[in-house]
Amino acid sequence: MRYLFCLISTTLSFNLYAACSLELTANDNMRFDTRKIEVDSSCDQFTINFKHTGEIAAEWAGHNVVIIESGNYSKVVSSIDPKLGLTSGYLPEMPEVIAKTAIIGGGAETNVTFNATKLSKNQKYTFFCSFPGHFGQMMGNVEIK
Repeated sequence: MRYLFCLISTTLSFNLYAACSLELTANDNMRFDTRKIEVDSSCDQFTINFKHTGEIAAEWAGHNVVIIESGNYSKVVSSIDPKLGLTSGYLPEMPEVIAKTAIIGGGAETNVTFNATKLSKNQKYTFFCSFPGHFGQMMGNVEIK
């Protein structure tokens, strides 16, 4: 009986304190520090704290984080347009974009919080940088655990 109580308590504690945020960095070499973001399915909200560890200004080689369903990747990246400007992340407003940080330059930090309950374990998600030319190299998977 004592073992069962400990097991239940441990399980409940784990779910109550799930990691519902992530520290993510990118550098001047157009690389995120990870290729996988894990979102715990018990999280209602999820926050990405993003830091550009390089030195290059946002206007020249800034970085951001965009999350989409993987099936929408071609549609979204084909919408990247330098004419839309830095403040829009070079993307138009699109329902396919689940979350998007601001584009930041070297030494800067930003974050985004989004509704994690809209993510499904049965769906595949991708994160990438929408600065023109970066999306092919700066990308990874978002997994719902």
